[in-house]
Amino acid sequence: MKKTLFILLTFAFALGSACATETCAGLEAGTKAYNEGDFERAVDEWRSCADSGINDADLFYNLGNAYFRSGKLGFSIFYYKKALRLRANDSDIQHNLKYAQAMTRDKVDEDSEENPILNALFQAHHAISLKTQLWIMLGIFWAIAIAAVLTRISLREKARNIYTGIIFGLTIILGVFGASAGYKIFVLETDITGVVTANDADVTSAPSDKSQTLNTLSEGTSFQVLSTQGNFAEIQLGEKIKGFVKLSDVGIVK
Repeated sequence: MKKTLFILLTFAFALGSACATETCAGLEAGTKAYNEGDFERAVDEWRSCADSGINDADLFYNLGNAYFRSGKLGFSIFYYKKALRLRANDSDIQHNLKYAQAMTRDKVDEDSEENPILNALFQAHHAISLKTQLWIMLGIFWAIAIAAVLTRISLREKARNIYTGIIFGLTIILGVFGASAGYKIFVLETDITGVVTANDADVTSAPSDKSQTLNTLSEGTSFQVLSTQGNFAEIQLGEKIKGFVKLSDVGIVK
């Protein structure tokens, strides 16, 4: 029992540290600049926070808005997508991303049919953000730890049985949240997309400046990233477009 409690408390401490909120002086300065209509300065302030390692949906959403108001469609879509990876069910981010994507020149036909069961599971899975799930998991860990202590010190068998049942139920809930959070982390690590942030990007047959140009993608076009090779990214767009683009012309959403 003591060993179990030690493991729970150690993991809870680590989880709490992972959930700690980072701060940056540029957050407030960027908000002030944006409210004053100085969108380029807002971009500079917020970018300094993003470049310092802060991974926050609100920060990326604000950057997307500032870039959009600055007329830089590619970067606005790039940061909207980064925000959406962290808060996939946010209607504001979804709306602004769709609005910005509707302004791009390159269009790729997608299958619009949806399985209602899978769609419902997707909505439930993304009902809360990964950060919120981690906080909930932290709370459940502490609840399990407390129940374990009460089970240990309780003198009445009926009370011990109740606490044991509580531990069992909380463990199941923790498993569900853990599976969902784990899948979100897996997707964040493996499902990599990119966005053209330059005015356009040439898709070449090989990762070389001397290779043949197969297609040209316009600013704001999104694609799947298969791999990176030196200064190039291997990409795929739909079933017809596959090749390499310069990393300097695109942003990788990860």
